[in-house]
Amino acid sequence: MEDRIKLAIQLRDILQVGLLEGAEVLAGREGLDKGVFSVNVMEVPDIVEWVRPGEFLLTTAYTFSDDIFALERLIPELHAKGVAGLGVKTQRYISEVPANAIRIANDLNFPIIRIPADVPYGELIKEIFNHIIGAQTLLLGRINDFNRTVREIMLRQGGMTAIAKEIYLATGAPVAIRDDMFRETHFYCPDEAKAALIEDDYRELLASMESGREGLLPRTRSQEVSVGKNGLRRFSVPIYFDNLHYGSIFFWDTDGSLRAQDLFVIESITTLIALDILNRTTLVERENVHQTTFLEQLLNEDPAEQAKAIETADLYRFDPSLPSQMIVLIMDQDQTVRMTPNNSRMIKNLNTGLLNLTNRLKSEYQGFFLSTRQTDRAVFLLQFDNECPVDGRHSLCKRFIEVLINCLKERGADLYTFIGVGSCVPSYRQLPASLHQAEQSVRILLSRGDRGESVLFYDDLGLLRVLGHPLLREDALAYAEEILSALEEHDASQRGDLIETIRVYFESGGNLKRVSEVLFTHYNTIIYRINRIRDVYGIDLRDPETAFNFQLALKIKELIQ
Repeated sequence: MEDRIKLAIQLRDILQVGLLEGAEVLAGREGLDKGVFSVNVMEVPDIVEWVRPGEFLLTTAYTFSDDIFALERLIPELHAKGVAGLGVKTQRYISEVPANAIRIANDLNFPIIRIPADVPYGELIKEIFNHIIGAQTLLLGRINDFNRTVREIMLRQGGMTAIAKEIYLATGAPVAIRDDMFRETHFYCPDEAKAALIEDDYRELLASMESGREGLLPRTRSQEVSVGKNGLRRFSVPIYFDNLHYGSIFFWDTDGSLRAQDLFVIESITTLIALDILNRTTLVERENVHQTTFLEQLLNEDPAEQAKAIETADLYRFDPSLPSQMIVLIMDQDQTVRMTPNNSRMIKNLNTGLLNLTNRLKSEYQGFFLSTRQTDRAVFLLQFDNECPVDGRHSLCKRFIEVLINCLKERGADLYTFIGVGSCVPSYRQLPASLHQAEQSVRILLSRGDRGESVLFYDDLGLLRVLGHPLLREDALAYAEEILSALEEHDASQRGDLIETIRVYFESGGNLKRVSEVLFTHYNTIIYRINRIRDVYGIDLRDPETAFNFQLALKIKELIQ
């Protein structure tokens, strides 16, 4: 149905047929852009039940001859049904269309056209249908020719700019094609005067796209947007394939001449453009296969495998003598049920989503990095110049992560993404260790389940570097359970606060008055709890070894669990 409406011919074009040479637009001139794909005669009062959207109705006004106010009631109903307009013959049954009916039609932008009295309806209907069919045939031919031209450009690997040029030649409008996968914008407008008219709007649009403010970019099909003080119109046609959004085509109506058919022609090539982007993506993926093999060898703990990687390091611009750092990004698959259809598809086809991340990083991060993508994760290797100080390396790493998180936020993926950062190592030989550190950090984030914390640096772990190691984690938790279990059982059964009292006791340096202030509890109650911990459970917090054991157990619970 949608494509049928797009094939409709505008009412203003219908008025150009020979038999309507003497027709007069009485009302609703602003609605002459409505599409017409059929014409019908209305000479019965219950016509509303039978009309269809896009019909142009003809009438001698016989229905209203006895009740002229019926026309006033009928106009809103026809408008609501999507009727394109009403052609009326006057002088036979009514002398003129009432002023109030004209006012209502003008308010609704519903065209009322006076048809010359001597025009036979049969001949007029035939001529209108011939005009519609002829125009649709021309439009379909135009679409076919335009698609053929674009396919030839793609076969010649002419690129997006060549396609933008063809759109300009077809519409006469300045054109910008936005490729979201590779974050590229291809603009074409050889007419400097037209380019000057849209300069400010194009600059703002480009800034919106580059900053990732996707909410400002319309994605509904053929959405029209008014821009600038001069009232120019900007059109947006989204590029979709298999329900995945690949970008948008923007063009500006600088001449006031763009028609709905122009939009239909442009929409017809969006699938071809999406396929071209997808083909480029496939080529990049093939290149990434080789890069992935290189990184797998480089990050292998076997020196022989690392030696194989170093033999081809020049191909990937990797310098074995420079300091490097590993970053691991994991998307938590358990969160897919909370995602929108687009985000859910991004997880199912994660390589495409991570390719977008990689291209974004290449355009916005100034340093050198390599990347590889797996089923649910991405691994990044950053390299720094020897002259770059430690603080400078840390700043570059934080900038890399900042770009990464911004891109994830734009796609709504930040809430289920976790990033672990290994230490910066002086030689490629220590890269496997940096990778393990990054993986350990991201595992700790996943085990905490804290959606508010998405990035963890291994260098910030402190004691958890040891306790959080996969080989020690279970033993550390068992140790903490052994130390704290008796007090935890008491708190659970008696709704007590012994564990919390001990935690605040250590944080306050054993100052009982401070403990009572922090817990908003009477000083004597705190003394009672400390004595009960000592007398009932045999735990003397003043004993250095006992105090160390409890502080360590509490820290294990806090950091790991």
